[in-house]
Amino acid sequence: MGAETVIEAWLSRFKRRREAGEVDAQETQPDRAAAIGALGEALVAGALRDMGWPVLRNVVLRERGRSTEIDVIARAPGALVVLEVKTWSGFIQGAAQAPLCTRHGRGNETVAMPNAVTQNRAHVTAVERAIGDREVPVWGLVVSAGHARFAPALRAHVVPAADLTAVLKDGARGDHGKRPKMQRAWAALSREAARSPERQTDHIAWLVGRSRRK
Repeated sequence: MGAETVIEAWLSRFKRRREAGEVDAQETQPDRAAAIGALGEALVAGALRDMGWPVLRNVVLRERGRSTEIDVIARAPGALVVLEVKTWSGFIQGAAQAPLCTRHGRGNETVAMPNAVTQNRAHVTAVERAIGDREVPVWGLVVSAGHARFAPALRAHVVPAADLTAVLKDGARGDHGKRPKMQRAWAALSREAARSPERQTDHIAWLVGRSRRK
């Protein structure tokens, strides 16, 4: 994906966030974190396409009155791969099962944020429900496309972007005899991806409402 396409994508996402009231109406420039995050997702998706794997990005799945957005889904030869891409910096501390982790930045700055590991686990479950076939393998992977360092409890669950291709090539050999099922599952996810742009505004509004209720 070229730089112009990446910029257009995150500008569009910023506009939707502003229209949904997630950012101040007077804010005229997309925030830097959103831009860097979109670029990280684009780089990961590009690496997967270079491997010859079909890719879906920013897929919004809806179920049971809630929604979730998945950064990247790839169709490997033997599985569907659900990727959570983070472009964090600093030192990330937390437990693999905890809902939140803590980012330690410069000086004494600390920020609590959703744990990418548990977040990805929930996304895998959402994909499994969307395809409705337990015989199709669905793998979850957290990819670090930034400069963050992770505590040992999280490091084992996070793959640096530089190592992504090697990790996936090693773990996704063969189709396990489930090619027709994989094709049906991918078709179902492709339909969900086609509906995702129209679901974005409602998804953002749901996120804003959830944050205000906390």
